[in-house]
Amino acid sequence: MSEKTATAGKSAVTRDPSAFVRRLTSRREAGVLFGFVTLYAIIAVTRPDIFFSWQDISGVTFRLFRTASIYVIVGIGMSFLIISGEFDLSVGSMFAVGGLTFALLMQNYQLTGLASVVLVLLLAAGVGLTNGVIVTKVGVPSLIATIGMLSVLRGVALAITDGSWGVPQNDAVVGLLGGKAEILGVTVAHQVVWAALLVLVFGFVLQKTRFGYHVFAVGDDQDAAEKTGIDADMVKIRNFVIVAMLAALAGMINISYYGSMFASSGQTYELLIIAAVVIGGTNLFGGEGSLSGMVLGALVIAIIPQVLVLNGMSVDIQELLTGVIIIAAVVLDIIFRGR
Repeated sequence: MSEKTATAGKSAVTRDPSAFVRRLTSRREAGVLFGFVTLYAIIAVTRPDIFFSWQDISGVTFRLFRTASIYVIVGIGMSFLIISGEFDLSVGSMFAVGGLTFALLMQNYQLTGLASVVLVLLLAAGVGLTNGVIVTKVGVPSLIATIGMLSVLRGVALAITDGSWGVPQNDAVVGLLGGKAEILGVTVAHQVVWAALLVLVFGFVLQKTRFGYHVFAVGDDQDAAEKTGIDADMVKIRNFVIVAMLAALAGMINISYYGSMFASSGQTYELLIIAAVVIGGTNLFGGEGSLSGMVLGALVIAIIPQVLVLNGMSVDIQELLTGVIIIAAVVLDIIFRGR
């Protein structure tokens, strides 16, 4: 076969629509997208009075994307960390400490919104650095280290306030973080825009930069990565810092939207976010994953309570469903990856 013929044959294969569809549907994201669409369709079947009312369904969709955007922002950092072979169970507490410290700095110390954001992010970076050093240099498993940090940070949140804390709603930075905008006649929370921008930026970092390559390499085979000169410990420490800073940012966005926050805010977020990442196709053992899958996983996690509430069921069952989904996702992940 001549080279010209071979090239022509290859071109024919790549242009085959059925081959393109097979490749598309074989991706993990396709199954997650199907699951999300199915859950959304349940609203149409069980509550047609809401689904076919523009005012009602736009309200449901607004809450869905607003809730999912918080999971996405923290899920970006969690995806980096899990792909590199570690995870962080302290993100829910970091979320609360981030929001409450933001309010504390503005209310008690009269700092500007911008200065408060910078200081909270520096605080979160210190927490992430501590987690990373404990895990990589001391050798404590991330499960143990971050459970300990979860408890420490929750204690800090309780110490900051006996109940709740609020932020001044007339501050420009608060409005930028937690405001709303009208886009083509649809009300969109700023946090959704923040989540989309962060996915684009970190998606580029993960897929197109040397650091992103190192994240995958360390998670796939740490020994092999270190033999090629990659500093695996530094990659993981950076990922711990990233996820802590994004959790704090999500907390500041959340308190900016609602105006106040409780010390108990963010409890169980760590499980919901890990569920979103794993459902989206990230290998819990490291080495594989994508932010697009995580976004779809976050939408699935966020729509479950919406479906439950609209059908008169207790939202408390969400924890049960989340646990079942995490176990099922991990079991299926192990089966399909042949571990």
